[in-house]
Amino acid sequence: MDKIGIIVDNDSPKSLAMAMNLGHTALASDTEVFVYFTFDGLTHLLEGETDVTEIQPLLDAGMPNPYDLLAAFVAEGGDLVTTVACTTTLDMLEWDQDAIDESVTTKFAGAATFLEEVEDAEQVFTF
Repeated sequence: MDKIGIIVDNDSPKSLAMAMNLGHTALASDTEVFVYFTFDGLTHLLEGETDVTEIQPLLDAGMPNPYDLLAAFVAEGGDLVTTVACTTTLDMLEWDQDAIDESVTTKFAGAATFLEEVEDAEQVFTF
């Protein structure tokens, strides 16, 4: 089975949209996807309201909401999808794991786990 890794380290909804577009495309090809949310990218996994004002014109033009894409990616991806909240970032920012939305987070782990998981990946992308 093929595998890719995706690092999301940016809080821009555009970055999440690109990561999810790539992730959904990989799933359509039965490719395993390991997504590591770290630094500012970890904000995409927070529970609560999401701010999409930065991309509102794109949404108005028909682009899917990247947070809806993330939810569908996790819900529909099954065993092919792993989404990881970086525990090192949580510790540095002094955020509690309870602040993370577990409906879109399948694992809590650090960089060592990410490196182990993507060791056999064909590609690793960063957004």
